[in-house]
Amino acid sequence: MNQETGPKMQAAWAALKARGGQEVALPTLLPAALVLELAGEDVRPRLYFASGPDGAELCLRADLTIPAALHYAQNAQGDDEPAAWVCEGKVFRAPKPGEDRAPEFVQIGLERFGDADRIEADVTVFLAAWEACQAAGERNLYVRLCDGGLLPHIIAKADLPDPWNSALGEVASHKSALKRVLAQATGTGPSRQISALERTIAELDPERARSTVAEVLTLANLSLPGNRQLSHVADRLAARAKRAIAKPLAPELAETMSKLIHLSSQGSLAASLDECVALAEKLGVDLMDWRQAWTLRLDRIQQEAPEALAHAHFEALSPEAFDYYDGMAFDLAVDPSFARPVATGGRYDTLVGEISSGARNARAVGCVIRPARFGGQ
Repeated sequence: MNQETGPKMQAAWAALKARGGQEVALPTLLPAALVLELAGEDVRPRLYFASGPDGAELCLRADLTIPAALHYAQNAQGDDEPAAWVCEGKVFRAPKPGEDRAPEFVQIGLERFGDADRIEADVTVFLAAWEACQAAGERNLYVRLCDGGLLPHIIAKADLPDPWNSALGEVASHKSALKRVLAQATGTGPSRQISALERTIAELDPERARSTVAEVLTLANLSLPGNRQLSHVADRLAARAKRAIAKPLAPELAETMSKLIHLSSQGSLAASLDECVALAEKLGVDLMDWRQAWTLRLDRIQQEAPEALAHAHFEALSPEAFDYYDGMAFDLAVDPSFARPVATGGRYDTLVGEISSGARNARAVGCVIRPARFGGQ
């Protein structure tokens, strides 16, 4: 057990373990391509890389959740095999410009896999993070609740015209990228000229498009980086061209989408959820089941830790360092800006499948805590 922050970390660790979980040691070095795919825009340029003896590109872990999901995918005997783990260790991220801190720091966490009752598991993990912070002496924390699956669901179900439905859907979990694509869809973003190659590919069927890309690469004596496929490159070029010449999104649709992206109510949680339902309805999407699920979560939290909701608000999207959350997610922070949360967590049902290329799948939810930030540090 790392003693970096002393008794406070010990108390938080004990509180996490009280919620149940086997201690596991997680890998420190991960495949670089895997982490690059899953890291958000904030973290990607701050990763540390290394090369293995065999030339494999590796990355030092930047959180505990990705290595936990990888460990599960490699060791679970079947889909949704139940597991609950507590874990502790250093993670590695370069400081942001102007940030005065070491490039490595300790995280502790709880990761759960295969729980049949998603809502109960969500609440269990949230309460574990809350109780760990309370045990460390953190009082009057601010709570930010969000839902990583909300915008992807709405965009997938909404009656949005081509190519903006697919363009927005591709970045539905990425707040910054979603804002950029919406700006492009409304004609308010930076304009760009499309190349002759892009325009040509946009007019071809997928097979001809791939052949054209292959021919251009051969003539230029170029190869595709990493694991990129010809189909992926051709699709990206075609999509860029179609967006550049597409008719802008109708103002009323764009306004509704913008309100959802920026939704961040500091008032009643119930009112925030109702606002999401009303905005989605304007796009032809029914969120009543979603609303009921959130009511159940909040009722359970209210029963066990009513003080946790005293300074809570809801956002439709949260600027997370990682983009794998696809359900309820949360941050706990000493300051309402949430610039330096002491704990983060959420549901990531698709992560195990992504990591294993579909070989293993599992419902999953977890949290991580930054003990070095206890006391407002």
